[in-house]
Amino acid sequence: MEYSRNAQKRGTMKFLLGCNYWDSAHGTDMWKYYDREVIKEDIKALADIGVKCMRVFPNWREFQPVKRLYQWRMKPCDCVAVDEQPLEDDTGVDKNQIENFRHFASVCEEYGIDLIVAVMTGWMSGRVFAPPIVDGRNLINDPEALMWTDRFIRGFVSQVKDIPNIIMWDLGNECNCLGPTESRAEAYVWTAFVRNAIKAADPTREISSGMHGLDGDEAEGVWTIRDQGEITDYVTTHPYVSPSVNNDYDAPNKMRSTIFPTVQSMYYQDLGRKPVIMQEQNAFSETTANREAAADFMRVNFYSCLAHNIKGYLWWCAHEHIHLDASPYAWSMMERSLGLVDLERKPKPIGKEMKNISAIIDELPFDELPQHEIDTVCVLTKNDRWANGSVSFVLAKQAGLDMKFCNGDVSGLYPPDASVYVVPGVFKWAIMYKHTWEFLKRKVYEDGASMLVTYDGGSLIELGEVFGLRPNGNIRSQKNHVGEFEFGKLEYYVNQELLLESVGAKVLATNETGNIVFSEHQYGKGKVFFLNMPLEVNLSCKAGVFNQTDWYKIYQKVGEDTIAKKLVVSTNPQIGITVHKETDERYIICAINYSDVAQETCLKVQEGWVLSEIHGSLLQIDKCTGAFYYATRK
Repeated sequence: MEYSRNAQKRGTMKFLLGCNYWDSAHGTDMWKYYDREVIKEDIKALADIGVKCMRVFPNWREFQPVKRLYQWRMKPCDCVAVDEQPLEDDTGVDKNQIENFRHFASVCEEYGIDLIVAVMTGWMSGRVFAPPIVDGRNLINDPEALMWTDRFIRGFVSQVKDIPNIIMWDLGNECNCLGPTESRAEAYVWTAFVRNAIKAADPTREISSGMHGLDGDEAEGVWTIRDQGEITDYVTTHPYVSPSVNNDYDAPNKMRSTIFPTVQSMYYQDLGRKPVIMQEQNAFSETTANREAAADFMRVNFYSCLAHNIKGYLWWCAHEHIHLDASPYAWSMMERSLGLVDLERKPKPIGKEMKNISAIIDELPFDELPQHEIDTVCVLTKNDRWANGSVSFVLAKQAGLDMKFCNGDVSGLYPPDASVYVVPGVFKWAIMYKHTWEFLKRKVYEDGASMLVTYDGGSLIELGEVFGLRPNGNIRSQKNHVGEFEFGKLEYYVNQELLLESVGAKVLATNETGNIVFSEHQYGKGKVFFLNMPLEVNLSCKAGVFNQTDWYKIYQKVGEDTIAKKLVVSTNPQIGITVHKETDERYIICAINYSDVAQETCLKVQEGWVLSEIHGSLLQIDKCTGAFYYATRK
């Protein structure tokens, strides 16, 4: 079998497909017990299943093995290597580990695998790995810890930067877990400090964030998406089937589970204003997903990443570590059996899926898709941004709309241009900045956009003029209601609701008490819709809400004018599509089945256009799978 490099010339970006790597014999101790034969066999097995890129981790503990000696009454004295030999230079970087890393990279080069190097690997799988010289210190803000951090980065990066198959530096692995951080400024300074140290040693390569668990709230967050985007070249997501993002309610091959990782990546990309890489993903354990379901989860996420212009997809992790006794593997069952291949290096179902995906990438007639078209903007406010935004994105996708995110409470930042705006779950007093509200009104009144506001007790103004509604009180009902919509009855919960009467709005739905639930009002050239309930929060923590339910039809009503003009629309809510313009005469259409059963495509195409197959069927898409088509003029 021949192996070839995946990367194009440095400075260009191709879809990155692969995994995160610790060796099969030692896991996080791979550098402590570096074994060249193990490395060779590992890398060959991964290349054989189509791995073309790996994120790799120079364990800080092993690469800068420095400790301090003390004199009388603990007076600090010399800094030496852990074997108490003098340091070879001021950085304390171990020359033997540099040679090990160079050997490792050369094996990867031989098998055509590119590397993303997580420079500050001091946190991994629930454990801190730091050299003894900084034991007990806060690795984010302690001056001595920062001094040794700088020395390590300069010493390591400068000695390996000539390795040709390193295509990107990563700040490190989830470095926001390294220590307690008191403020956004402190998190910003640490991130910039590490970025600057890497850039000083190697200004030629781009840097990715390597973080997870970032905050979308710029006013109250500490490690924020926007700051990571400002400082690094790529933001990153690590989206598992995880309770941390309300993604543990459904089976891993049902629509919430399959699309939420894409939603999270779009959320990071839009709020960070930088390209995004899905840098880690797994289905956790067999209690979450058996091996076949894990393969479904991988496959659908690959298609969805490619369709949404996410720059790469990396599985966690390369190998099984179920046989290891060292921490962190001794602390958790979850981290032991997440590999693409088994203990004998034979591909598991996910490994076979990786090979199939790699072959698909090689066969597609494009290296990168043009940016997919966006028609809808979700304006996030003070309520739970992720709960509101994530559900809003999925409902929009099911309705036939393609969404991006923005914050409505950032000084000087205006929402992007769109034909549909959704403001989900307005809550409490300070909903959004005045300039955002004036912008939204102008887009509706002057440009003919449609706007949906969903209500969760927030303070609104201009209800008569903008919404065509008169409020007769705001009550804390804290009860379930049944709304009578044109497409059927739906049960929902409200904490607070407005008692409303129309003063010009068209009433689209009422509840069992006769109160207005859903309304439409002509405002200038456009329309304003009001939903008198927190739809998105209602659905954020319930199972099965995207499967055989009609909630998306509310968004479909809001976006009907935009949907009618789209080149291609899926009328099957389990099939999501993206539209990519190549030329005026040809588009690429990506269709993804986010469900666990085969689905008819049900694609509606504008008159005068025809679809033809690139990959996959025009009639039906298998479970958790995607297809690509050309749309051309007849």
